[in-house]
Amino acid sequence: MKLNRIFAPLFILFTAVSAEAVVVRGIVSEVRNGQSIVVTSGGRQLNVMLQGVAAPVLNQEFADVSRTHLANLVLDQSVDVHFSQLQKEYVIGRVVFNQTDLGLQIIRDGTAWFDRVGNHSLTDEERALYSEAERLARTEMRGLWTDGSPMPPWEWKRAEEAKQAAQRLTTYKPRRRPANSLDSADIMLSKRAAVPARPHDATAAASRPKPSARPLNVPGQDFNFQSYFTRDRVSIVYFYADWCPACRSLNPVMDAINLQVPDMQVLFMNIGDWNTPVTRQYGVNSVPYLKIYDKDGSLVAEGRSARTWLQQVMAQRVSK
Repeated sequence: MKLNRIFAPLFILFTAVSAEAVVVRGIVSEVRNGQSIVVTSGGRQLNVMLQGVAAPVLNQEFADVSRTHLANLVLDQSVDVHFSQLQKEYVIGRVVFNQTDLGLQIIRDGTAWFDRVGNHSLTDEERALYSEAERLARTEMRGLWTDGSPMPPWEWKRAEEAKQAAQRLTTYKPRRRPANSLDSADIMLSKRAAVPARPHDATAAASRPKPSARPLNVPGQDFNFQSYFTRDRVSIVYFYADWCPACRSLNPVMDAINLQVPDMQVLFMNIGDWNTPVTRQYGVNSVPYLKIYDKDGSLVAEGRSARTWLQQVMAQRVSK
């Protein structure tokens, strides 16, 4: 889309006065996602990105919920757009409706994050308000935070880019070598093949006590939790974070299962923060996150389905 006619006078205004002085009133005619709207003013359409807001991106969990919530608030409503930046195809600004800062409202409602990494023009006071609104929504487990803490969109994009880069590497076909040549990879492979496989000791595994360490890993680092798998217990790998309110609520439940259910064990894995080795290795994009393995070490459920599986199994045991 090229710059439409409404941008020309706006550009002149931006060069003549401060951005905070530029205000356009119009009707919200479309909500494109959880942080982007179309405002119609004087028969012209203006694409507006909410300043200081980061909503779930396309294909990310809660993207539809975030967009629907924003539409319920302002679609077909009159708003004032206070411009802060002019981009090629849209403007970035603070949107006010019914004397309410729209960006602050949706963060407080728990359908978007405060964008801490974006290049926006919030004042120090506004930053403090947006940050506090997110903290309250997270603490009260509103919207996005209802049953955990999802990965923020800037980290989600980074994780997706890393995943795509890894996929490109796996599909890369190296130049074929002559059939009679050897390289260091062949030598290392022959050395590994010469080491006999260590047989699985079912008796030792069955008698191994449940791990008492919490977490098993150094926060954020990967750890071979499968070394704790046994043939007499279901293993629940529990990815969590100290800063996650839902995790703090779930921790006592996980402790109780580990202590009181003989044929189940909980393996605690602290993700530390987003974009750490443990989150990348296991595709963790929200916490709390569960991976459940049966007594043979096979994965039976993970993510939301794992929580549902666990709730059903525990409910069946209580009813007996």
